[in-house]
Amino acid sequence: MGVTLEGKIKESVWILMRRQRARRALVKKIMIRPKKSLEASRRPCRAIHRRVNTLKELVPNTKSSEGLDGLFRQTADYILGLEMKVRVMQTMVQVLTETDCV
Repeated sequence: MGVTLEGKIKESVWILMRRQRARRALVKKIMIRPKKSLEASRRPCRAIHRRVNTLKELVPNTKSSEGLDGLFRQTADYILGLEMKVRVMQTMVQVLTETDCV
């Protein structure tokens, strides 16, 4: 490398050729990306569908006609119902263990 009168570094032909190759490789990657991004975007969809189906299996009395929003509401209601059942059972255990000791 040499320095010109303006103080700028003069690059060799080989360095310029390497940069051009790197740019071409980058352009090829960018041109190929749309195909890969389409395939990659389908993977999360499959994973989401699989999880939604698993949720439908776990939550009883789910209606498929209500859509995803309805499924989430039913799931929330189901979780609240389970929490209430756990509280009732914990209270029953406390009451029954207190009466056994007396």
